[in-house]
Amino acid sequence: MDGAVTATPRITMGRILLFLLLTVLNGCASMRNTPADTTYQDRLGQVTVIAIEQAPELKFEGFVRSKGGGAAFAGGGTFTACMTGIGHCSGSMCGAALLLMLGVCGVAGLVGGVAGAVTAPSAEQVAASEAAMARVFEVRTIQESVRHSVEEAALAAGIELRQLPEQEIRAAAATKDYRLLAALGIDTVLETTLRKAGTTGSGLNDPVTAYMEVHVRLVDTASNSERYSTDYLYQGRRLDLASWSANQAKPLIDELNRGYRTLGNHISESIFSLYTFPDRAWRSAGGLLSSSFGLAPIYPPTRGTLTGDRFIGAKFEWFAVEGLRPRFKWEAFPRPGDVAAAPEEMARISNVRYDLLISREENMGPGELVYRREGLPKPEHTIAISLQPDRRYFWTVRARFGLDGRTRLTEWGSTHFAVREKITAPSQHSYRFRTPGLD
Repeated sequence: MDGAVTATPRITMGRILLFLLLTVLNGCASMRNTPADTTYQDRLGQVTVIAIEQAPELKFEGFVRSKGGGAAFAGGGTFTACMTGIGHCSGSMCGAALLLMLGVCGVAGLVGGVAGAVTAPSAEQVAASEAAMARVFEVRTIQESVRHSVEEAALAAGIELRQLPEQEIRAAAATKDYRLLAALGIDTVLETTLRKAGTTGSGLNDPVTAYMEVHVRLVDTASNSERYSTDYLYQGRRLDLASWSANQAKPLIDELNRGYRTLGNHISESIFSLYTFPDRAWRSAGGLLSSSFGLAPIYPPTRGTLTGDRFIGAKFEWFAVEGLRPRFKWEAFPRPGDVAAAPEEMARISNVRYDLLISREENMGPGELVYRREGLPKPEHTIAISLQPDRRYFWTVRARFGLDGRTRLTEWGSTHFAVREKITAPSQHSYRFRTPGLD
């Protein structure tokens, strides 16, 4: 897959020094490794989810306007053709994903240059079309889709949430004064706001990454005071613009919908079930100059820090496993450091199991999730499918267990401390490996 990679001794030494520097910096970052605050979990009481009707910041980097300020789309089409992708969308989150598509369609002039010459409509035509579409797909649709995704994930996990009439929810969201909800039996408001969405990347021909960021607050209705707040980030697939716009932008629509589902599940798990490791120290990820935060990988190990350099990647960063159905192994929970840091709690845990994720690498980031298992009884697992030969993969693992009558979930294993609860898994900071070829 990597092909022949050659380099002069001077260039090789420079790359190796860069690799060492990034690894050291990543290890030093552990000094700021503080856990997320989860002390509120035992005091939540009756919870309802409320979405704030605020327009998110849409930035689709890599997509640019034509010289006249108009927009164009792949295959000789125009802005109107861009929006015909809605025919591929269905479900409660469809409208929100397509409103985000408006951010692409309105600035997609570049895609015509990728796929072939097009004639862009005038700036006036584009502005009128965008205004008309915005009237149909309201900001409310975007934000309520976040709320619905959190509610659906909580319901699937057996977590009971209080449902309120829509008029009550919208009135409370408009003022952010939740004291009146206390009279309705609500103790805590889980407030969600999709703040940012789009793609990030550097240039016309480089792949760009889809992302979505949601701000979450927990508010005590008795005093209308904030108990907790944080941001959660979804980093999706990384594709070039022609791939994102293929088939009337269906890949981007699908990715945005996937972002809603993934964030909803991640927010629900983090707010209601997250258990931060008592031992916050970093460990070796099993490879040369590597670090791990969470349950450390035993096999396959991970080497160093992902740099994106072709030479370093081929030689150091992707451990080669044996066979296409490797047996994964990782640290058992609780780890000795956890027992030492919180002996009383660790003595009360029960029914420890493990969740495993494997995602195909795509343009140096996680692509399709190819394997997911929950509730594994041991800290090892031989996967039930054959992976593709000569491919790169990301993987990560966490523990789930019982504690004081509740199911708890640890942070996902990662090569960087900040990723474990803030960014959905897998991420480019997950553990890495590559499969052998068919030689």
